[in-house]
Amino acid sequence: MIVPSMSVQEIHKEVFEDIKNLETKLDECRNDFKKTVLKSSRYPLTKSYDCKTREKRNLFIVDFTAMKRSDWKKPILSIYGIYSRPEGKYAVVPTVEMNIISIHPPHFFKRYRERIVKDASISNEDIIRQYFKKDWGFMGVVVNEEFESVYHCFESNQENDKISFVAATSQGYCFGEKQGNINIIKTIISEDMLFENQKKVFNALKEEFNAFNKERYGTNI
Repeated sequence: MIVPSMSVQEIHKEVFEDIKNLETKLDECRNDFKKTVLKSSRYPLTKSYDCKTREKRNLFIVDFTAMKRSDWKKPILSIYGIYSRPEGKYAVVPTVEMNIISIHPPHFFKRYRERIVKDASISNEDIIRQYFKKDWGFMGVVVNEEFESVYHCFESNQENDKISFVAATSQGYCFGEKQGNINIIKTIISEDMLFENQKKVFNALKEEFNAFNKERYGTNI
């Protein structure tokens, strides 16, 4: 189980060791999702499954998405875990093919609630689930002075905070720090928070993200 005393490297090890124990549950989820897709007439269709590993008791949420009816054969699959520390709930996302995890701390979801969702009534865990249900990955680049100045413009109380990349997502722009094979996703801003001169800096990144997802999924996200 992921516990508060773990370092980010220990969390990385725990996640990659434990997701191997999801294989049987994933097969059950695939069979259920197939039935759901074949009964549906509206797409895209996403369904979430809570999968708690038997021995380590880590909670992973698995989202299956079908962009069209025939996708029951090969749905889009995303997995993330939720764990708690005294300061709040975290999410961790494994990218298996790259041996990377991305950690989203409570501050990230606080900003997501304030800046994107704008709803104080939703529980913290439901905010996390809502974020990932609408998430289609990200397209990141190394930060330069312009990107860094935008970050500090919106996170003025974090003036000594380190960031190393900025990324376009389907819900806004994220800033984070890379620590080897671990990404710490620190905050998010929306498109409409940017001033006109700031938008120019982000346009190319957003266009690249949109082009990648159109090629990958066959549609605009």
